[in-house]
Amino acid sequence: MLRKFYLVSFMVMCIAAGAAAADNLKDAFTQGSVKGNVRTLHFTRDFDTANTRRDFAVGGTLYYRTAELYGVSLGVALSTTHDIDSDDDDSVYSVLGADENGNHKNVTREQEYFIQGNWFNTVIKYGAQEINTPYLNTDDVRMMPRTYKGLSVVNNSFESLTLSAYYLTDSMGWNDEEFVSISQAVANEPGGASFIEDKDMLILGANYKLPFEAVKGNIEGWYYTINDIFNISYLKASLNKDFGAVNLYFVPSVLFQKSQGDELNGELDTHQIGFRAGIKYAGFDVMGTYSNSGDDGMITPWGFDKIIAQQVMTSATRGDEDAWGLKAGYDFSKIGLKGLSAYVWYASYDVDETATVKDIEETDFNIQYAFSGALEGLGVRYRYADMHVSGGESLSDTRIYLTYQFAFSGR
Repeated sequence: MLRKFYLVSFMVMCIAAGAAAADNLKDAFTQGSVKGNVRTLHFTRDFDTANTRRDFAVGGTLYYRTAELYGVSLGVALSTTHDIDSDDDDSVYSVLGADENGNHKNVTREQEYFIQGNWFNTVIKYGAQEINTPYLNTDDVRMMPRTYKGLSVVNNSFESLTLSAYYLTDSMGWNDEEFVSISQAVANEPGGASFIEDKDMLILGANYKLPFEAVKGNIEGWYYTINDIFNISYLKASLNKDFGAVNLYFVPSVLFQKSQGDELNGELDTHQIGFRAGIKYAGFDVMGTYSNSGDDGMITPWGFDKIIAQQVMTSATRGDEDAWGLKAGYDFSKIGLKGLSAYVWYASYDVDETATVKDIEETDFNIQYAFSGALEGLGVRYRYADMHVSGGESLSDTRIYLTYQFAFSGR
């Protein structure tokens, strides 16, 4: 019913703008744009003793957006993931859904349905929509991106400054079929409360492009709050400078997360402080990272901009953790192999070990190729991670991607 209301409201708004504009209304639909992706994913996680998790699936997402009419447009999207003979003796790996018996399950869902207005350098969007902020985003590393329901406002009235505000009520994860409240997504995290009252989230953000020639980059600040649960304050700078053919970059950040009000999900008081820093030269990209977290592990159920975010582990997942990493990548287009790139990434996550909390080391290997010419849009990627847990359950994680992206417009 709510989606029908959005569609009817959109049509009424267009008609109200001028009954003589019927041809323009037709053009709004015929001149709309379509984009999407098709993915075949094979994900496997093998443990020392626990059951193997494995999904083999095909699916993707199809997006349609009308052209603007008096600044108004409509957007819809459909996502799906379908099993390719996955073995139900293996546990589900969040590429597919899971039925009541824990077996692999196909999922098809409405990814987006929204009305958007674009006036005075301000984009206002209402409905189900994909959103990308540092600590609430699509987190697009499975078949279906995360998506959200609510109101978003993004303003670019001031030169080099983007101001953002979001009021969100619901979210869907990688393989969910239906929306759940923002607060329920917190409760669904490991260690979350068994029941949390429905609470909405307010997000405020600002991103400023620095006006300097000597050092390029931007600074951004974000604030997230859910009444009676927690708030997040986040500040990051992204800086880089060229020295001839050499580019140096430095990305420091600081985050504080604290419970508030009635603390419906329990007490929380933590931080993440650290940086990414690196050098790019002749196709090489070498990056070092460091992260320090506070007394508690961060709660980030909607995607994140962690300082270290490897294939399996991320920094600040656990409290009282010092993590550091080194990543070395190469773009083979520099030697004539356009579209081919690879990297190796090592990180160590150190804590005061207890019976349940252990030091962890992870090494990632990644190679990928993006086709060009007649096969432009087609890509293949192979990822392998080896994670060693000191005195605990170690694992290996393998991910194979075959993807195709496309887009066209009626304009």
